[in-house]
Amino acid sequence: MSKKITMSDIAAEFGISTVTVSKALSGQKGVSEEMRQKIMEYAEEQGYQKSSSAKRAENYKIGVLIGGRYVSNIDSFYSRMYQIFSAKAAKFGSFTMLEIVSDEDEKNLAFPKLIGDANVDAVVIIGALNEDYLNMLDEKMGLPIFYMDFTDRKHLKDSVISGSYYGSYILTNYLFDRGHKDIGYVGTVLSTPSITDRYLGYMRAMMEHGIEINKEWVLDDRAINNDKVDLESNIVFPKGKLPTAFVCNCDLTASKFMQYLKLKGYRVPEDISLVGYDDFLFADGSSCGLTTYKVDMEEMVRRTLKRIMHVLNGEKYRGGLSIVEGYLVERDSVKKLKG
Repeated sequence: MSKKITMSDIAAEFGISTVTVSKALSGQKGVSEEMRQKIMEYAEEQGYQKSSSAKRAENYKIGVLIGGRYVSNIDSFYSRMYQIFSAKAAKFGSFTMLEIVSDEDEKNLAFPKLIGDANVDAVVIIGALNEDYLNMLDEKMGLPIFYMDFTDRKHLKDSVISGSYYGSYILTNYLFDRGHKDIGYVGTVLSTPSITDRYLGYMRAMMEHGIEINKEWVLDDRAINNDKVDLESNIVFPKGKLPTAFVCNCDLTASKFMQYLKLKGYRVPEDISLVGYDDFLFADGSSCGLTTYKVDMEEMVRRTLKRIMHVLNGEKYRGGLSIVEGYLVERDSVKKLKG
């Protein structure tokens, strides 16, 4: 019995990527009509058939890249996201392989060693890497690449993100509902897409309540070119009046800011209220009791895997950007002010 032809075989015949073959066979945009016709004719001549639904996910190998700065803590948010991704992929019959991209390798545009040599079928990038590095991967990888928790500027890549903008908008309005009007923000704007989106959600809520943002109350939690939270090196604490509450861009920042305030003699929530984002509690327990916005990691993983399977099976689907909404989790880090 002759070997069944695969999308990889078709890609090799024309010197193109498997994602181009997938787009051509599934009628998606991004392939010229001339090339689409050649691919379809060749596939028909060689007897190409899509895998049956019972077997279509078996034996796929999915490479996962995460920036080293995101996983310095073993209990990091993205480490947990990868654990969920790996477990769900296994239920599909697929195998995952994780590679951590060091800051140095990212800066030097070093091609991933492990995944690059592993003959994977697709690559998932969890957490934003710098644009030059992403461009390098696009040029050299030749595989379907998917983004989780960030997106490209033109939304050309399949990306699944949490609803940062509306999540922060909801959190800020929650503070207003609890009687707060003097509200600051903790997070270095423009350092990551999610931090910026959350700042914009905060800004919208402030504008709708007719409150002008005090720039001295917008505090950096990291360097603009580094995603590692480092309050001690970056924060410029207000010298004058303090707000009654802060919206923190993530739970890790909220946890560290809570400790920072304690050292300065302030209590949460008695003196200053805090809200976070993620609903991811860290091992040190310092973020316990934090009112936050829960990210639905399970749904983010499910949608990403579904898209991967569609692409690898050459099926039609709606790609692009997908936003997964979460919900407010109310705990005890916010004090209700008297009217």
